[in-house]
Amino acid sequence: MQKAKSILAIGLLVVLLNSCVYSLFPIYTDDTLVYFPELLGRWEIDDEDYIEFRNTSSGPSFFGSSESADLSKNKEYAIEIMEGGDLIKFKGHIAKIGDDLFIDLYPDDPYSAEGLGSNMIPVHTFAKLKFSGMQLYLTSFDLEKLNKLFESNLIRLRHENVDGTILITAQPKEIQKFIDKYSEDESVFEDTETYQKAS
Repeated sequence: MQKAKSILAIGLLVVLLNSCVYSLFPIYTDDTLVYFPELLGRWEIDDEDYIEFRNTSSGPSFFGSSESADLSKNKEYAIEIMEGGDLIKFKGHIAKIGDDLFIDLYPDDPYSAEGLGSNMIPVHTFAKLKFSGMQLYLTSFDLEKLNKLFESNLIRLRHENVDGTILITAQPKEIQKFIDKYSEDESVFEDTETYQKAS
């Protein structure tokens, strides 16, 4: 149980939305990765909160590297999220699963949290992503509704329930099947957050 609480500790540091589903493994595989240069820049939800996408090959980097790389190959974003006064930095990837896009977020520096050091395991979080023109939409799974589905054995996906938080332990391909099955089921998602492209 102590190990499970240590796993959860890092999960609590990487909250994008109010309730998240966490995974030990990424949701993407090489064949599902996509990259959209038009996402680069800052998208704001209000006067204070925003999400910013940068590429990892040029300009200021969150990862301390200025080495050039082919964006079409690495398909990775440096992502900065400001929410409720907290600034969090991620490595981000976008996967096309079925007909939908999902963003996978992983801590930029997973072992930098004060007081935790190496006593934690970094995890992935993910949300449905859509964008059109100057608007970006992010929708996360509803943790409470997923909990009920897992408890009823209606979702057969390897996972652990850590104090009410879902920690998926399945491999990427299994997660993709789960996401594809439920991606159009609005009942298992929270309300969509809408961001506007900063001018």
